[in-house]
Amino acid sequence: MRTVMLLVLIASLVPARSHAQAMNGSDAESKIILLERLAKMQAYQGKDLKTLDAIFEEHFVDVDANGRLLSKPEFLAYIQSIDSVQVLAEGMAVSLHGDTAVVTGLYRMKGVERGKPFLRRGRFVDTWLFKNGRWVEIAGLSTPGGI
Repeated sequence: MRTVMLLVLIASLVPARSHAQAMNGSDAESKIILLERLAKMQAYQGKDLKTLDAIFEEHFVDVDANGRLLSKPEFLAYIQSIDSVQVLAEGMAVSLHGDTAVVTGLYRMKGVERGKPFLRRGRFVDTWLFKNGRWVEIAGLSTPGGI
């Protein structure tokens, strides 16, 4: 619930669509990084599917580090299936293209899946869209290694 409130607070900081084009690029970048670091990472760790459902656009797709293509329902089911997870994103850079933002960075994921511990590291690319007055993630891609 705390993560949902944080997401609502962050989303409310983003101006309405009519102001989005006039928004300072660094302001938009800061808000997207907050969504990535605070809302999304906390939701992963807390297995907060309600918050993740709000962050991900209806037709969200993810390509995981093994090359599997996951729809939004499949991705949420995967998050729910993990016994425990800690996620850290760092070295993030945001590139704005109108109402679209591409975030690149490094990730470390540590947890337990099906009773077995795992550690994954790599690079990620997340694509965000400013839609209906707020930023939503429309696609994610993770690659193994690279750090």
